[in-house]
Amino acid sequence: MKVTIEDVVKKSGLSYVTVSRVISNAPNVREANRKKVMEAIEELGYVPNAAARTLATGKTNVIAMFIADITDDFFGSIIKEVNAQLLKQGYLLAVSICDEDDDRLDMAFLNQHRVDGIILLVPNKEKYYIDILKNQKVPFVVVDNQTINENITSVLADNVTGGYLAVKHLLDLGHTQIGLIGAAPYSLSTLERQMGAIKALTELSLQPAAVEYGDYDQLTGYGTIMKWNRENKMPTAVFAFDDHIALGAINAAKDLGLNVPMDLSVVGYDDSPLANHYTPKITSVRQPAEEMAQNAVNQLLSFINNQDKGYYAMKLAPKLTVKESTVAYKENVI
Repeated sequence: MKVTIEDVVKKSGLSYVTVSRVISNAPNVREANRKKVMEAIEELGYVPNAAARTLATGKTNVIAMFIADITDDFFGSIIKEVNAQLLKQGYLLAVSICDEDDDRLDMAFLNQHRVDGIILLVPNKEKYYIDILKNQKVPFVVVDNQTINENITSVLADNVTGGYLAVKHLLDLGHTQIGLIGAAPYSLSTLERQMGAIKALTELSLQPAAVEYGDYDQLTGYGTIMKWNRENKMPTAVFAFDDHIALGAINAAKDLGLNVPMDLSVVGYDDSPLANHYTPKITSVRQPAEEMAQNAVNQLLSFINNQDKGYYAMKLAPKLTVKESTVAYKENVI
């Protein structure tokens, strides 16, 4: 037998109006009442009629997330938490994987008003999508933005602090010859992580032993270590701007007969599952993925419900997680 809204009203002990407001995700509902309704819905297995709800409220209760790479561990953590937060608020998440070489945006989502808002996580084509979303007047929030734009709301980690923490850790261990390996030099995350790293070095009147750029992948880390070895520029420690780069650097060091961390200390970035699945476990800067996702959802829903119309960048503090890939310089045998 099909469960109806009247069954939810009876189960929750609240009025039809209150139950309807909760189902429509309307504001100004007491949290205790919202909880009662949601518990009744879950227990009864009630599924609201999406078409009827859209006609009544003008909302679909669907949020789309445009993402560049679903296989990236950091991106995956963001998606998982966004989905969990939206479900708590009565929304569904639709994920669209945006190919870097595809200049088409799924305009059907926007033109047919099939979503209430967008969470954007497409670093390499950010400006392209932002321009389209602004033109369509769709509420959106950018996560981990890679361009500086004062007319958007974004949620990201404080990459300058992250870079500073990584290199300060190596300096505290006694390393003074520290190499930096980043991704594209024009990306905001690379620029800011490098700024933080340089800040830590400058405090001791030091400069990087070497700097290389590439992509957020193992090939970049591997190739850089091999290059430095050929050029006799091998540092005693490396700050890799991504865990994939860090793993590539560690693999190259092993192939050269070096021990990590005794011969080469390595710090990564993201503290992804990758950092814990290999030997040695990688010391890494952890981005607050869950907190970033939570803030992105809260801000987007504020836009949708006309509770906030301002633009700002929310920067959240990262944290260094020390594991097995770094050691004090005095213990090195170089």
